[in-house]
Amino acid sequence: MKKFLMMFAAMAFTVNAFAEDFSLYYESTQGGNKEISAVTNLQKMTFTDGKLTVTFKDGTVKFTNLSEVKRLFFATPTTGVEQVEVPQQSVNDSETVYDLLGRKVSETFGDNLPKGMYIVGGKKVLVK
Repeated sequence: MKKFLMMFAAMAFTVNAFAEDFSLYYESTQGGNKEISAVTNLQKMTFTDGKLTVTFKDGTVKFTNLSEVKRLFFATPTTGVEQVEVPQQSVNDSETVYDLLGRKVSETFGDNLPKGMYIVGGKKVLVK
């Protein structure tokens, strides 16, 4: 595990084209994700003596016991989706219905189809 974390960290720090948007987190063994820092603030990360040592550009150092770390990952700040608008779909009843594998299911689109995704008139249709 320790070798994987070191290799992952080395690869992650070599890619910095998008680094200003990302933060480094770890998933705790006790549950939940904990932010370490924005990637732009990090200078060096080492794994020694059972500890994750993070050195920041301002010279400060943060230690985390590796026994508390389930996994390390990079992520961007999340934003919530407030509302999703789904337009009403109108389907011509006389069009042939196909499943997602392209097999013909029915000659017409109607109420007798089981729930699922279908292709009708070249468009994907969800039957609830």
